[in-house]
Amino acid sequence: MVKRALCVGINDYSLRPRFNSLPDARQDGEAWAALLPDAFGFDAANITLLTDQNATRQRVMDALTTMLNQSDAGDVVCYFHAGHGGRSSDGSGGYYETICCADDGGDIRDSEIDALAAALRPSYVNFTIVLDSCHSGGVFDPPDPSLPMRSVAWSDEEKAAIAASCTGIYPHICLTDSSVLQSNVSVSSDENGALRMTIDENLNFSDGAKATLLAACRYDQLSAGNGSHGKFTQALMDVINASSFQATHPELLDKVRQAIALTTSTQTPQLRGRPVRLDENFLDGWNYSI
Repeated sequence: MVKRALCVGINDYSLRPRFNSLPDARQDGEAWAALLPDAFGFDAANITLLTDQNATRQRVMDALTTMLNQSDAGDVVCYFHAGHGGRSSDGSGGYYETICCADDGGDIRDSEIDALAAALRPSYVNFTIVLDSCHSGGVFDPPDPSLPMRSVAWSDEEKAAIAASCTGIYPHICLTDSSVLQSNVSVSSDENGALRMTIDENLNFSDGAKATLLAACRYDQLSAGNGSHGKFTQALMDVINASSFQATHPELLDKVRQAIALTTSTQTPQLRGRPVRLDENFLDGWNYSI
């Protein structure tokens, strides 16, 4: 079994006019890259770290492509990304989550990661994505500019469009058929123009998922930092460092939620993926084939 990882952390968004730079996302990527060998047995030679303006769309996609192409049965692939997150319409009521790289226009839609993972057999390779960004929120109410939120505020026109059309959000779990997520959310707008979302959690898991996603927040929440790290990344590292590095995904999620609740009440980490796999250990090779 070989474990490979791509760790990305972006503070410097100076090439992207709509995005504010961040104080603590680069440190998240660096810390995660340093944690993986000791906690989960990754070989440092198999860890790629991209930070700030080195974390371009092309470099991230190239690194992901290389990792997934090299992976065989029993291997583990981890993609960690800390930085801004966003959303992109599919034109028919669905919205793709996007990962925002450092270069202008450098968004990566989850459909593109899905395409890279298309050749993976979901029973054989543990492809885990860890996102500390507003990948699942930040598009509803404009973030407080005094807080280090990992999101760009949407314009009134963009908010009106999502209120009028959004019926589905596609999370980063690498589905070959995203139609199974149709109608997993509904959006309404109040008299002040603020958007509210109702989420059908039963539609956020699929036996067709080829990736497991551990995310910083719900679709309708922002991901915040504490100035040194993202609050989610800090909670995740604290839990891992306090454990024996062996935990099922639900156990890890429960502990991370308890830890992050000590610093914020507005951010709830999420777990998505293939239900039959979630009771296996985080960042371990799968125990059996299905």
